Amino acid sequence: METPQPIIRASGPGHAFDWAVRLALWCAYRILLVGWFIARPQHHGAVIAVWFDGRILMIQHSYHNRLGWPGGGLKSGEDPAAAALRELREEMGFAARREDLLFVGEILERWEYRYDRVSIFELNLTAPPALALDGREVIGAVFMNPKAALAEPLIPFIETYLRQKQVIPGRLA
Repeated sequence: METPQPIIRASGPGHAFDWAVRLALWCAYRILLVGWFIARPQHHGAVIAVWFDGRILMIQHSYHNRLGWPGGGLKSGEDPAAAALRELREEMGFAARREDLLFVGEILERWEYRYDRVSIFELNLTAPPALALDGREVIGAVFMNPKAALAEPLIPFIETYLRQKQVIPGRLA
């Protein structure tokens, strides 16, 4: 039987400002959904699948109920690896080196009324990281067995990645 992993929560008591930011993110996300429904935009993002001891890091955002990974959209002129590393630093409070990332592929998914092209990188850790969640955008994190993660509500490209990963370890099909 597998030992359940502790959920890492944002540190501190949660100041009123943090709660206000979470509420603003929640509202902004819903407004964006309406805009995306109307415009059907294309989006390019980058994420990092962080692995440690056969488990994958799953995070809980404050503005929706699906588990995700550190990542986000590319800024103007930013390459996917730089964006993924920036988001890892901003959301999880730890830095990784570019040479430690393994590009595993891109997935194109239609999700949230937009076409999302996501560059996926893997980061394999040899020791558990010291995480410092921002407490605003990211409110929880846990390392999970991939099969357990697949039983949870996931962002679609993560589900695609995990299902393909079971077939061909190390790369996307």
